Amino acid sequence: MASPRRALLRRVAALAALGWAPASAVLAACNPSSSSGGETTPAAGATVPAAAGQAKPGGTLRLAIYQEPGLLNPWLNPQNVTGLVAEQVLEGLLDVDERGNRVPLLAAEVPSVQNGGVSADGKTVTYKLRRDVRWHDGQPFTAKDVLFTYQVIMDPSNPVNTRAGYSQIGSVETPDDYTVVVRFKEFYAPFLALFSAILPAHVFGGTTSIEKHEFGRRPLGTGPFKFVEWASGDHITLARNPDYWVKGRPYLDQVIFRITPSREVAVAQLKTGEADVVWNLIEAQIPDLAGHPDIDVWAEPGTNVERLVLNLSAPSGPHQGDPDYPHPILGDPRVREAIELAINKQQIVDKLLYGKTTVGSSPLPTGWAAPKIAPSEYSPEKARRLLDEAGWKPGPDGIRVKDGVRAQMIYSTTTGDQLRELTQQVIQEQLKNVGIALEIKNLPSAVLLGSWQDNAPRKRGNFDINMWTTGAGIDPQSHLFGYFHSSQIPSEANRGEGFNFSRLRDQTVDKALEEAGATPDQEKRKAAYERAIRRIVELRPHIFLYNRLDVDGARKYVKGHVHNPWRDLGWDLKHWWLAR
Repeated sequence: MASPRRALLRRVAALAALGWAPASAVLAACNPSSSSGGETTPAAGATVPAAAGQAKPGGTLRLAIYQEPGLLNPWLNPQNVTGLVAEQVLEGLLDVDERGNRVPLLAAEVPSVQNGGVSADGKTVTYKLRRDVRWHDGQPFTAKDVLFTYQVIMDPSNPVNTRAGYSQIGSVETPDDYTVVVRFKEFYAPFLALFSAILPAHVFGGTTSIEKHEFGRRPLGTGPFKFVEWASGDHITLARNPDYWVKGRPYLDQVIFRITPSREVAVAQLKTGEADVVWNLIEAQIPDLAGHPDIDVWAEPGTNVERLVLNLSAPSGPHQGDPDYPHPILGDPRVREAIELAINKQQIVDKLLYGKTTVGSSPLPTGWAAPKIAPSEYSPEKARRLLDEAGWKPGPDGIRVKDGVRAQMIYSTTTGDQLRELTQQVIQEQLKNVGIALEIKNLPSAVLLGSWQDNAPRKRGNFDINMWTTGAGIDPQSHLFGYFHSSQIPSEANRGEGFNFSRLRDQTVDKALEEAGATPDQEKRKAAYERAIRRIVELRPHIFLYNRLDVDGARKYVKGHVHNPWRDLGWDLKHWWLAR
């Protein structure tokens, strides 16, 4: 018989999965010593005084980014920097606050069984929308926009990032202008994570085929800031939305995203005062910036993991990206295991990251679903034995050869990132030590991390080894399903949908992820995720290098920001202000 506490955990977890209880309730149930402290977390759109009423309206914030978006339509471009900029213009129905609670944005409330928003079986979700929201051109926001967004996502002519979750929807109905009824064909556990960016139906002239629309370069939304201009390679400018539905927000008159050639240039601008904030710093920069009298380092635990993404399919030729045709080197799981054994992850953390973080071992380093996975072993000796057993024999120059194929591959990451370049050099030497040659060939973020229509190598399967950071949100289903389920392999047939760039196909992983998404029982979901993750770690489509901190830098006069491990730097930009 289950203990009373265990039974409570199951009840609370199931309620949370159905949107009946906040994530904080789950955390409190799991940890009896935790306490909310009697505080009430306001809704993301609520009018909240920043710094005890001392907020000062006005001013221009200069936020340095070392990557340039490919587009500003988040449905068609998966770059993190796209989300950073676009979320200031576009808004979703719900958000996640810093405590992991779902909170309303364009929806008037979070649907639940108690308020009638969620049916008993969890398959019908009714959203009541805010009635005081207008698009930046003055047109009213209505249920038609939510329906249109769903139609855009499901239009097969659009190369959307993923349709995970949306493909489980049977219908979207709009009984009136401020009600949206979503009926699922089957229960989908993270249903509250859907509709994260709503598109304006009236802007597209009735067509749901939007791939070529100018909206990607000139978005229009309901958010706190309006799009002004995009000067490629230099800056993106947003201006305060004076008619924003959150009264008194935003404080800033203008936000300029300064596009810099590298993270190091962005940091230099922060030090000289040319930039007020720098996005996405690295752990190794903390000691340097922490001693600067005019700079605050915002460094907090996050959910992202820097990883190697290995292509298991043919990287070129007529069968490029087809999982039926394995990669001539990486298609052998013994080679992938040897690569991980040859990498000294702890050395990378200690030497390049000053010991500020931890070695990676899983796609989920934290959160309610994160399993305990031991770090991989470092053993060049075992790596060499595995390669010998797999038939890869050292050639005259020490690089291994099998059946006329040389163990030489291209290793790519984003340009303008010194840490990644140093990491590449370390891994290049470590793999050479076991007889594998890597040629470093880096690409701009918009190219490496781009979309199907941009012919991004990872989407098309035209790569050997890529390296970048990504991670899950408060509910890991979308992330894990998108990266590792076989239905999410980008192809010509699905117009590049999905993030399974490794082209992994495994029944154990597929079944576990399907189970995790189809039950409201959080303990069952956690067990299913653990089965999937352990199999992923065993198969090594990704090699997890190190867990990332969320690190950003700001001049001390930048106020109002609250760290949210489930969201990016700009999630609360409407509350920022300048104390100068």
